[in-house]
Amino acid sequence: MNFISADLGGFMRMNADQNLIHHGKPETRSSIRSHSGWITGVIVIQTLWALALVSLVIYLLILARSARIVNGPDAKDAAHGIRMGAAVIAIPALFAIGSTFGLSKERLWGWWVALLSNILMLGTLIYSMLDENTIDWDMFGVTVISAILPVLLLLPAVRKFYWHRTESA
Repeated sequence: MNFISADLGGFMRMNADQNLIHHGKPETRSSIRSHSGWITGVIVIQTLWALALVSLVIYLLILARSARIVNGPDAKDAAHGIRMGAAVIAIPALFAIGSTFGLSKERLWGWWVALLSNILMLGTLIYSMLDENTIDWDMFGVTVISAILPVLLLLPAVRKFYWHRTESA
């Protein structure tokens, strides 16, 4: 007797003798790993970070076309500067989207892209916060929040989950 259920990765069938067939490959119940709370949390937080960056890009593009900017003094330069800011933020947003996809598919490259892009973003924010030998307290909150993801990605449970996936594949 076969029981059929869907999982996130595709098709999975369970035989009566408790052997699982996942993507046509037989596996035992113990070899299919479920996500721990840490893994799910990292994926959710990375997804929210990607959405925040994409939302910021969209907001800046809308702001560049707003009447307040277009009708203001130096309208052309102001709109151009805002569009350039949107383009600069779009780069980490694309990396965040890609790493979210990789993390959700349990790929090591997704972990690496998330770790490196979040560390680069954190470094940029730290530099921006400490520029000119003074602390910009307005940037402090954003910098601390952006430090959460690299720390979570380096937790042993998360790191081992993504590194173990490649060893067993």
